[in-house]
Amino acid sequence: MRKSTRKAVHILLKTFAQKSLKSYDVELLKRAYPFHQLFFDEVGLVAFKQERSVVTKMGQTLYPELAKLIASENYTDVELNKEIQGELGSKTVAAIDRIVRDLRAHRRSPDHGLEMKEIMKADSGTRKASVRVIADLFIGDFRSGPLFAEIKTPLPNLDICAETKSKILTFEALLHARHPRGYLAFPYNPFITRAAYAHSFTKRIMDMQAEVLIADEFWDTIGGKGTFADLLEIIETVGDELRVEKTKGAP
Repeated sequence: MRKSTRKAVHILLKTFAQKSLKSYDVELLKRAYPFHQLFFDEVGLVAFKQERSVVTKMGQTLYPELAKLIASENYTDVELNKEIQGELGSKTVAAIDRIVRDLRAHRRSPDHGLEMKEIMKADSGTRKASVRVIADLFIGDFRSGPLFAEIKTPLPNLDICAETKSKILTFEALLHARHPRGYLAFPYNPFITRAAYAHSFTKRIMDMQAEVLIADEFWDTIGGKGTFADLLEIIETVGDELRVEKTKGAP
């Protein structure tokens, strides 16, 4: 990660944290969550409340903005909430729908290569259907072909998995001639390692090897090798700065 990018990432993370962190009256928190005192001291209780309030904001704004910033170091055609639309044969659309339904119902196992062959072999015919997908992150000039990333927390529900699967298959069918790649991307991994990742809905719907990028895989894919390690260093630095500033500002 270049020095300029590191600085921009530092500013983004710190600004987000400063805007998101709130001050809480500990005594009011104790009254609101009396049983939590069995597990948390006062600092832990505030941290618990902070986590609940910021996790949604992280998913909606921080992760996408961070991804765009990092990807823009190496690519110029980088967009958030990019709309990709066009027409596919009605039988192609039907094939995508059928694959997703069968995966949800355990009637087949995920296999991205096989699924795309099935989709592209569907008779396009003369009947067309207008389709559109919106990419959380789109990199049009990615080195191997256009990249689509749906950025989600690592424990998505079944509906989110199915919707993302449909988007990936539709995206790759629409831009097939340009060798596109679509992914479900997780910014972090609560299971620590890929081998330990065990969320059942993701594994039911997604081809884990071909369609899922987890933690360092995602950040290093869009930013280059070592990006995730750099990101962790910056996060630690920002966290230290915020704690020092909070201590100085304490009464």
